[in-house]
Amino acid sequence: MKIVIIGSLYAPHIVGGAEVSTQILAEALASEAEVHMVTLGPQKRSEGVRKERIAGVTVHRLPHHNLYWLGDSKGRGTLPRTIRRLVDLYNPRLIGAVRELMQDIRPDLIHTQNLSGFGAAVWTAAPKSGTPIVHTLRDYSLLSPFSSPLNNPALARLYAMTSGAFSRRVAAVVGISSHILRRHTDAGLFPNAERRVIPNAVEGEIAAPPGKRFDPGPLTIGYFGRIEPEKGVRELIDAVLPLPRDIVARVLVCGEGGQKAQLQELCARDDRFVFLGKVKPAEARRRMGEADVNFVPSIWEEPFGRVIIESYQVGTPVYAARVGGIPDAVWNPAEFLFPPGSAAAIRDKIVAFYAKPADEKRRIQASCLEHCRQFTQAAQLQRHLELYARTLSGGGDYAVAAVYGQVQ
Repeated sequence: MKIVIIGSLYAPHIVGGAEVSTQILAEALASEAEVHMVTLGPQKRSEGVRKERIAGVTVHRLPHHNLYWLGDSKGRGTLPRTIRRLVDLYNPRLIGAVRELMQDIRPDLIHTQNLSGFGAAVWTAAPKSGTPIVHTLRDYSLLSPFSSPLNNPALARLYAMTSGAFSRRVAAVVGISSHILRRHTDAGLFPNAERRVIPNAVEGEIAAPPGKRFDPGPLTIGYFGRIEPEKGVRELIDAVLPLPRDIVARVLVCGEGGQKAQLQELCARDDRFVFLGKVKPAEARRRMGEADVNFVPSIWEEPFGRVIIESYQVGTPVYAARVGGIPDAVWNPAEFLFPPGSAAAIRDKIVAFYAKPADEKRRIQASCLEHCRQFTQAAQLQRHLELYARTLSGGGDYAVAAVYGQVQ
């Protein structure tokens, strides 16, 4: 089988979790099929397509054919960003370049990922022979060019109209959570597509750090992620500040962001808060394992909860906000979810976990380690191969099918 994956950026150009997840999928598929990755590069139009081989995947980097390359967005003002996004709505030069490449590769199946830089119109570049298209929803860029679609419902409806028209060409759509899939299908996108929920694969050894103790005592709490208002870090801090040291001994805050200086000032008189900045993955993993419990207090609609699974891999439980795709990733959501934006609800969860006996904490750790096995690369590969087989055979009942978690 010959598969073409199309996505905005590809290694070594990594901006966030979407690029990491796309690379994990592409390299897993390369063990079973001939895989071509079509992505965008920084080169001028006159330089043409750059081709290279990375971990068994043939990577084709096309000139971006836009105002600037997506990987060079830092420091761009509102006007150039707006122009680039408008060009994304329909970029005939880029669509033509993709169509020409598809005619050369002749894939059996096309699997698109994040399409910022390409735009939904890239689905028209599929060969006329009827090569089926599968799309994975990793963000909300088909619904709105700006962050969460909830920020501007009117703009989201307008933007979704364009995406919706092109999405009729998609044979199967995958959501990395039931929430992100439902948000798009409720908006009218992918009317002809079979629907599946397949979570991201999260790489990492599944093993708790040796010697971890569960004796009663003050907690070490961890937060790992960007420090921005929509991430709910302020609410976590507000929850901890009134609590005595015999309940919370330390709070590890790993990450950078525009709210960091403000929150450091807020915590200046409380030495329990340790701001570690952005750390390397191995260090983040070690710190996650050090914590007794980690928190994901997001307020905005997270498409998925990668950091939750990463925490489970080292045996540390997670309390998280009931928002976006987070509920699908959390083990025992009835107990470990809380309303977003509520410092009081976070405080209640901290106190409840502190009060748990050691034996119960050990059982929770074992359950977290087992739960994260659903998110391995092998599990993701098998689910995609099954979906590809159904799509190529023309099967599908167009029902939403979850392969994990809760479809609510």
